[in-house]
Amino acid sequence: MNQKRHLVIFVSLVSMIAGIALFQYSGNGLNKPDIKSAQSSQLRTELPTSLKEVFLIDLHGVSHTLDSWKQPVLVINFWAPWCVPCRREVPDLIELQREFGDRIQILGLALDSAENIKSFADEYQMNYPSYLAMQNIAMYNTVFENKSGTLPFTAIIDQNRQIDFTHNGIISLQTLRQQVTKLL
Repeated sequence: MNQKRHLVIFVSLVSMIAGIALFQYSGNGLNKPDIKSAQSSQLRTELPTSLKEVFLIDLHGVSHTLDSWKQPVLVINFWAPWCVPCRREVPDLIELQREFGDRIQILGLALDSAENIKSFADEYQMNYPSYLAMQNIAMYNTVFENKSGTLPFTAIIDQNRQIDFTHNGIISLQTLRQQVTKLL
């Protein structure tokens, strides 16, 4: 009986927290963004009509669109410095970027502060850029088809800027190579 009560309380608390978060992120919350201090590119609420229009905010607050990269294949990787499985796959992503050079571009979408992301990238000697995902994670999950919202998550985009492949969880270097090679 005591375990059941604890389970009910736990589920209730998790549901309440999820409801509050959903209320805040849906724009109905009381804490509205300070439009004066935010960049207009960071305040977009509509979904892009094509992947070419998807914007990424770099660690300095500058917006870039996916159309900015000329490489035929883009590998979008959702990650966070505090995510243990993410940390395990970073060396494979570094190796993939090294192997394929300018024929592909890996772009990290990181869930953390710019300072923590930069520190991690420096420590791991990441050879590909990461972008701030926190404020726009709902949009990124939708446009890159991360339906479960999991970390890590990888989407591979072809030269027509269409999603060719998605993967939830740690992705192996072998799988990355196979998926990228078939697009080149």
